[in-house]
Formats: sequence, C-alpha cells, structure tokens
Amino acid sequence: MSIGMCTATLLPDLTAASEADVRAAGAAAVTAGCRELSVWAHHIAMLDLDALGARVAVVEAAAAWATAEPDAAAAEADQLVAIAAEHGARVIMAITMEPVVPDIEGARRNLARLAGAAADIGAQVCVEFLPWSGIANLQAAWELVEPVGPSAGIVLDTWHWQRQPGGPVLDLLRTIPGERIGYVQLCDAAPEAGADTLTEAMSDRRLPGEGVVDYSALVAVLDQIGAQPFIATEVFNPGMVAKLGPDAAAGAMVAAGRSVLGTFGSG
Repeated sequence: MSIGMCTATLLPDLTAASEADVRAAGAAAVTAGCRELSVWAHHIAMLDLDALGARVAVVEAAAAWATAEPDAAAAEADQLVAIAAEHGARVIMAITMEPVVPDIEGARRNLARLAGAAADIGAQVCVEFLPWSGIANLQAAWELVEPVGPSAGIVLDTWHWQRQPGGPVLDLLRTIPGERIGYVQLCDAAPEAGADTLTEAMSDRRLPGEGVVDYSALVAVLDQIGAQPFIATEVFNPGMVAKLGPDAAAGAMVAAGRSVLGTFGSG
C-alpha cells in the first residue's frame, strides 16, 4: 500500500518555517518512502522535487470559495489549478476556517467553479470538514459537495472524523459513493478532547493506531463503498518531531499508517 505524507507535519514551526525547514521536511518524507506528497501551496516552490524524486499529489488548500466574492474565489481557483496542473496533482484541497458559511449556495457556486477547472486538468477538489468551522462534519461536507458532482469530493481526516460534532458516522459514510472520498489523512486522537479543538488538531495528534479512532470499522466501510483515495499521514505533533527528529518521525508516521490500513484496497 502506497502512503504519502503531508510535509507540513514535519516542520519545527508551522508559522515561521524557513526554506531549509521545508526542504528538510520533504527530504524526510522521501526517506520514509513517501514519494507522493501533500504540500501547502506556498511551500511547493521551496521544494526541489526533481532532486527529491518526489511529486505533489495534493495541493493545499483553497479557502476563498467559502466566503469570498466570486471574483476573489475565481482568482484563487485559477492560481491553485495552475499549480496543480504544473505538478500533475490529483487533488486540490478546499477548507474553510470560518465559524460560519453565511451563504452556502454562493459557496457551492464558487466551489463548483473550482471543481470544474480542476476536472479539466484531471484533478478533484476535495473539501475537508473541520470541527470548529462552518463545515464541521461529514454531513455538512456531503450536503455541500453532493450537488456539484464527481469533480467535488471529501477529505476524510481521521482526527476530524473522530472529533466532528456527533462523532464518527459510519452509517452516513456507507451511503457516499467511494469515488467521492478522494483523500484520506491518517492520524489518531487522544481519548479525551482538548479544551481547544484547533490547538489540539495542530499540536497533539497521535500516530495512527495509538488513539481512539476505530480504524478497523472505518477501513471496512471505505472498502465496502469502493473508495480508492490518495492516502497520506497527517500527524501534527511538533513535540514528537522535535524529540525524534524529522527522519525518525516520518518513519514512525509511515509505519503506523501502514499498520492501520491492513488489507485496505487489496480487493
């Protein structure tokens, strides 16, 4: 099973990463066996992908679609689609950090424009639900993207899956066509939620299999619906990276990710 990696998880400081930090993160991911990467858009130019022998599989992340006026959303869409086309990325992520999406129909129109442009280059736009945001759970994400069609899918981040309001919803996931789950991010969650969800999400994730995510049930449903997503680790835990170093941390992330996937996709 091929596993990619979100390179930002190997940075010592998410808010002030240098070019050297970004390059070191990319190198550590490749050393761990990940040659397909999920990369924040403004970091891509810092990576010497040819020297690494790696490619960008996922461009992160569109945000204007959710609340911006159409012109601003279109400008961001054009920029991200151009980056994805240059690197042959298969997924463009879309998120919103805003607590409310005031005009869901307008947001869907912006998203549809982005998804249509992505489809033209052979990519899919995938919306990530974030528990603190206006798209807080799988239900909200599916209601948003379902009318757009197959060019719009969902990112299933297993930490957000566990912490979404109402908790994991396997019955809903079973009703979603597999091709609409375009990206799965592997990590795990502590038994008790932190006081601040965003802070916990960016600093205290566990290795896959070392928390409370029921991977056996989740993987079984993903197999049942025929999902064939891009899969990458996304273990935001700067303390672990500082303790182990980026190379050893990356290796631990990949080993743990493979252990929870089992025979996923083998059929």
